[in-house]
Amino acid sequence: MSKVILHSLQYRLESHSFTDALYGILTEKGWFTLPKCMLSGMSAACFRFSVHRQLHSDSATAYNWMAEHLVACDLIGVTASQMGGFNFTPTFPLYQQQAISDIKACIDRGTGAVVWKDRFVIVNGYHEQEQLFYYLDGVVESCQELPYLELGRNLSPYVYYQVYEKQIEIDVLQAIKESFIQAVFKAETHDIMLPESGYACGLAAYDAIVEALRSGGYDAEGAAETFFVYAAAKQDAAKYAQEVLAYWPAAKEIAAHYTRLSEIFEVITQVELHTQPLPPSGLKELITLFDDAKAAETAAIQSIRHLLREPIANRFHDIGLR
Repeated sequence: MSKVILHSLQYRLESHSFTDALYGILTEKGWFTLPKCMLSGMSAACFRFSVHRQLHSDSATAYNWMAEHLVACDLIGVTASQMGGFNFTPTFPLYQQQAISDIKACIDRGTGAVVWKDRFVIVNGYHEQEQLFYYLDGVVESCQELPYLELGRNLSPYVYYQVYEKQIEIDVLQAIKESFIQAVFKAETHDIMLPESGYACGLAAYDAIVEALRSGGYDAEGAAETFFVYAAAKQDAAKYAQEVLAYWPAAKEIAAHYTRLSEIFEVITQVELHTQPLPPSGLKELITLFDDAKAAETAAIQSIRHLLREPIANRFHDIGLR
């Protein structure tokens, strides 16, 4: 058969992140049956927070994809394989051919693949005679075409794909607790893939945002996009924490802090950013909002540390170690 399309695959842009693509694939396979906010939370995706110090639009995708996406799958009991790199390297054509082979094999198993095409998309089919893939991007409803030899040749130089193999059973409560430990790790640890001169991570990102706003040295369009995407992440965190109460009632205080955090970010996205520098009243409002957001997220992390103090303490200096 030269043409294969997984017609039942769907892509809905809601979390505005890798989570949307992963959720479409896993739910179609029946490997994840909980709401999307549970995937965003259990995979710890909604707890990541890193920003460019001039608030460039790449803030929301500036993180260690290879590490975080593999851990995300591991946390929910899904085994996966992936490859990442740059399309300007001499070995790119070899990796491209391997990617084409891996993605086709994944589709032949009845499973979509996540690919970077200047955003995370779902490859849901291929046509061997015409030498092309079909993909969904969550923006255009119908399938789009991607020639095999264009795979990885993006506006950005990044090359990435992830394919999925099988699912193993997990203990949901234990996965929930682990995800909150990962939230502490992400809040307190700088991503080693990002130079600290250019990026800030976790709770430190709030200070970087305030500094950029005060200096006026930021990308207004990038800032708006950054705040919008992270507002979706904080909303996922709030919804997740509420869902968690059915499994772990002791997390009530954590849920309250994330709800407050989500509410603050919703207000942040309504502030006009296109005037540079910001008028004093707008600047003051935004700084106050981000100070309040930092306080809410700090309180959430402190509540997590209190509830999970023993397993966190047992990891000594490496909280992220599972």
